[in-house]
Amino acid sequence: MKKMITALAITGSLAVSGVVAAAGIQTNSGKILSSEEISKKALSYVKGTVYKVELDKEKGVQVYEIDVRGKSKEYELTLDAKTGKLLEKKTETTKVSNTVNNKNVIGLAKAKEIALKSVKGSVKKAKLDREDGIYEIEIIRAGYEYDFDINAYTGKIVKKEKEKISKKVVTGKVIGLAKAKQIALNNVGGTVQKAKLDKSDGVYEIEIINGTTEYEFEIHAKTGKILKKESEVADDVITTTKPSTPNTGNTANPSTPNKVIGIEEAKAIALKSVNGTVKKAEYDREDGVYEFEILTTDYEYDIDVDAITGKVMITDKERITKTPNNPATPFIGEQKASQIALTKAKGTITKIELDEEDGVYEIEVKDGMYEYELEIDAKTGAILDFEKEYEDD
Repeated sequence: MKKMITALAITGSLAVSGVVAAAGIQTNSGKILSSEEISKKALSYVKGTVYKVELDKEKGVQVYEIDVRGKSKEYELTLDAKTGKLLEKKTETTKVSNTVNNKNVIGLAKAKEIALKSVKGSVKKAKLDREDGIYEIEIIRAGYEYDFDINAYTGKIVKKEKEKISKKVVTGKVIGLAKAKQIALNNVGGTVQKAKLDKSDGVYEIEIINGTTEYEFEIHAKTGKILKKESEVADDVITTTKPSTPNTGNTANPSTPNKVIGIEEAKAIALKSVNGTVKKAEYDREDGVYEFEILTTDYEYDIDVDAITGKVMITDKERITKTPNNPATPFIGEQKASQIALTKAKGTITKIELDEEDGVYEIEVKDGMYEYELEIDAKTGAILDFEKEYEDD
């Protein structure tokens, strides 16, 4: 799912979505053009306003994908990342609203709730796509990733996709999270809001805020090469007006964006409030808070830290259920799980797999017309999930 970035300039002018002009990125095969340089190249081919710049790779060649909005047309351009040569141009005659009214949207928390009602699992990603007016939610459950698009105004699920998560993980020596963050910061400056290693894809995912611009990087976990860079105007950054002072001129005091405190500082503040182990740390841009889950000996705390003021709010406190010192409950076994599956779906079992991490048996059954997918609790035998669809062949 690609980001669409709100433009800030008049037609025909350069507005790389508020992107700070950065030096070209040095790659293994040479220097590529910066965001500002490639945007100027794009505007030499078409007239309009640049509202998306994305560095990508096609057939082994690094390219920029650039969207330009004219008065009555939108252009999708693909340019060589080193030379700026136009490789592909698509034109669409349409007018697209690029504004989401924050007062009318259902809110990120509600969108997550809607997705979790459809699929019980762990939310991996949740964000508002302002251009398309949808919430994009990713949920992980029992070895699968579910992608949702939810209408930002009505809460209706407009898309739901399910994909098996690859068990392949990155192996060997990686550059480390600190090095990956430094590579991203050397490129654009600013404050790191989120950084993690995606083992399945072998990349570090880094999010950075610089002024009113948000950047997302994917950095190769072994080589440190920047594989992908996206930027968008963080048009929901909280602003405050400077206190009025005697002004002899005609220029009003401008509103300036407040600086967010950074995730490490927010974490330190949260741990001063509750001394424990941080289980989760995440920046919720829409609500302007850092969200933490902290474990102590007896309790799990959900804590919000205001990204501007550092004010702490404990939103939830739950006692941790102690596991008795009894031997772990044994799994029911594949044979028993198969019998349970066949009571629900008559046919032939074509796959049975134990997902020990999630504690479920994943079973596929076919009857010549339909394919059934079941998830069965590995200890209790309860059927947790059941899906039925026509066989493709």
